[in-house]
Amino acid sequence: MNESTPDQVLFDRWTKGDGKAFAQLYDRYRNRIFGFIVRMTGERELAEDIMQETFLAALRNANQFDRRRSFLSWLFGIAHKRTIDHFRHVKVETEHRDDTERSMGSRLESPVDAASNSDIRTLVREAVDKLDPLQKEVFLLRELGNVPFKDIAVIMQCPINTALGRMRLALRNIRKELEKRGVHGVR
Repeated sequence: MNESTPDQVLFDRWTKGDGKAFAQLYDRYRNRIFGFIVRMTGERELAEDIMQETFLAALRNANQFDRRRSFLSWLFGIAHKRTIDHFRHVKVETEHRDDTERSMGSRLESPVDAASNSDIRTLVREAVDKLDPLQKEVFLLRELGNVPFKDIAVIMQCPINTALGRMRLALRNIRKELEKRGVHGVR
């Protein structure tokens, strides 16, 4: 197996117990899934746990994989659901922890952030963090995960026009926030 082996072939092998196929899929997508979950949760350790749960859920629910969709989009959907489930179960604890972190001024960085500490990147991150949760999810799926809008609609269980509308609002709100901070000319 090599980098050009299609995801569906690797997935089939993985579901039949091929550990090497799992390793290749995991290596291929772990950073993207992890980055998405970190941005959703703000916590690296929690994101690691949810990422592991995501891959386990993919194996357990292999029969639900729709081969007309991409494996990565399906995996993002599982990661999204696992993250939302986590917040449903520990909403009060998470809100308290977020308030504590904000009051202490601490900030967790994703691997992408560590690679670039530019002021504009920080301002964009802060603007994204201020988005409505649904707008933020669409924005992260599209921009961080490069998930097609038709798959975002499936993941978020909404019409495609709703997903597109949330993205437009997210971009408009990010632009407004950046303009408030003196950054102009952002498309």
